[in-house]
Amino acid sequence: MDVSAVLTLLLCLTVVHSATVHIYVSPAGSDTNDGRSTSHPVKTLQHAVDMLGQLGISGNNVFVELIKGYHDLTSTLHFTDSIHGSATFRAYQGQEVHVVGGKRIASDHFRHVTDPQVLHRLPSAAHAHVLEVDLTSEGITDLGQLNKYIYNQKGTAPLEVFINGKPLQLSRWPNQGYANITALPDGLHGKRITYQADGSRDSAWTQEPDPWTYGFWCRGWADATLPVASVDPHTHIITLGDLEYHGVCVSHLGEFIKSVQGGYFRVINMMSELDSPGEYYVDRNSKKLYIWPDTQSQTLSTSDIVYASTLTDCIRIESNVQNLHFEDFTLEACRRYGFSVNNGHHLTFKNLEIKNTGSYGINCEKDCRSVSVLASEIHDTTGGVWISGGDRTTLTSSNNVIRDNHVWDYSRMSANIGDAVRVADGVNTKVIYNHFHHGKYTGVRFFGNDHLIQNNHVHHMCTDTSDCGAIHTNGHWTYRGNLIEKNHIHHVLRNKPGPDVRGVMLDDEFCSALTQQNVFYDNECHLNIGGGRDNVVRYNIFYNATAHSIQVDGRGLDRPEHGVNWQRELQKLPYTTGIWAQKYPELVDILNHNASAPEGSADGPEDFWSPATADFRPHCDAQTWAQAHHIPAPVTVREVGPQVPTGPHYLRGETVHLVNRYMQLT
Repeated sequence: MDVSAVLTLLLCLTVVHSATVHIYVSPAGSDTNDGRSTSHPVKTLQHAVDMLGQLGISGNNVFVELIKGYHDLTSTLHFTDSIHGSATFRAYQGQEVHVVGGKRIASDHFRHVTDPQVLHRLPSAAHAHVLEVDLTSEGITDLGQLNKYIYNQKGTAPLEVFINGKPLQLSRWPNQGYANITALPDGLHGKRITYQADGSRDSAWTQEPDPWTYGFWCRGWADATLPVASVDPHTHIITLGDLEYHGVCVSHLGEFIKSVQGGYFRVINMMSELDSPGEYYVDRNSKKLYIWPDTQSQTLSTSDIVYASTLTDCIRIESNVQNLHFEDFTLEACRRYGFSVNNGHHLTFKNLEIKNTGSYGINCEKDCRSVSVLASEIHDTTGGVWISGGDRTTLTSSNNVIRDNHVWDYSRMSANIGDAVRVADGVNTKVIYNHFHHGKYTGVRFFGNDHLIQNNHVHHMCTDTSDCGAIHTNGHWTYRGNLIEKNHIHHVLRNKPGPDVRGVMLDDEFCSALTQQNVFYDNECHLNIGGGRDNVVRYNIFYNATAHSIQVDGRGLDRPEHGVNWQRELQKLPYTTGIWAQKYPELVDILNHNASAPEGSADGPEDFWSPATADFRPHCDAQTWAQAHHIPAPVTVREVGPQVPTGPHYLRGETVHLVNRYMQLT
């Protein structure tokens, strides 16, 4: 074969390999169709996934076009086989598409409660409003179980209920806030607590088959759900079914005492507390669901859309699957993860709405590489994006990017584990141009090396906790090379007893972060250096801290166990040679110094144009001072947060409305 023939053959092979194929999926389709046109769509997403390996489809650039409607998953959408070519799952022509990990319950299947025994268990105020449905008759048999949501441990929600895309709240008391723990009959590490009761309402709790509690038991940053073993309504004592790791404390809610924290809780999963719109309860004995709709009429009409979550993970992607992309649709009603990924490579999540999950909207664990989460709306979850990746031994970059996203109300089930973004480990993940707000605990939590946190708009964090940071990290001496730059961080204010909350918190001897050109305002404490070394703070705007602009402490000097732990981690890495020695020269001889001392750290006038509108350009004397010291101009509010439209096309108007509503609150 001559050279020209070989070139012709290669050209033909290239053309074949890069062909574009469309597969159409519609809720009104049929899996007996070929799926190759809008008039012959397949019905299920799993069938479309299975088609990716077919002859004539495999190896091409495939677009799976989701036609308007609700695509209900009957099982986890599972990607197990390598994709030869690429596959993009997207809404067809920007139509409104919902991928749902639950079962729809027709609104006219609900009935008013008439059973006298059930009415006796319900509060009298609920009798005219609460509706019931038999879940078995709806084909729902797996009701899930209440699990322990423990700080820093991801959990799975039981069956949840959503009306018109909004989550209902498991019945609870108090409906808002918490109850105080007033005494500890068995001391700090006992199971019994005395609580501030509300009349005799707790007498009904003794008849509850599966009562639970949720609270901050003895730390303002450590929340957990715990089962109830028994209730004594005469002494107002609850005996917990399990011990809490940190013990239990007496509460001082309403008092801003820094030396005392925790000690407040609520009871959950009680039919006797289904007493307000937006609550639900599942009776696991009768297999019935009870709801008090939070619609305007407090009942259901034929236009109301009701879903119960049934799947643990909605979409699961195995390690060998690459070149997979998801765009322009809503994913919702998953008991744990929206997307569950291990070792994901070359994946894109773009212009999505992910909501109503029991844990993270996107969970990419282990060694994820070249994973991008772009311009998406993530809310009403228990965590936004969890990601790790890259090789810390060789300092090889993960090339992961979290950019232009809007993540809000993301700590539904638990505070401490539910971050807007958690960079759980690895090297060089970029968290840039995002808008994070209204989180019970941290906004961005990061661990590892060479991460970039830049041009984000972060506010109203730590709303339910103390000893917290809007951007927060902790760890050993080898987490180095991280840059926190050009962010706007504001309204991080403590609402509970306990230690300060901070805009940036470099906790527990975290080392070598460069924090520069950020704008901090209206926080309790703008920045905290918790005993670490080689942290540089420069060119930032600090305005109107209610407690401190910068905190620095030497906690490592008083906690020798830290040094033991951090030295153990140090020995796992080649910190004295090669790329480590080049990038982090301060680390090479760290053991020749007092490594637990906060050394090597570094940092005018307060005249600004308009703090009220977040315009912190220097003015008057401050401008003269800044120019003389070559201080860069502060980043403006228009330069932080998403720089492109977020979410699916069909939601664009509603997204703008939601952002505007939250900005009015701030």
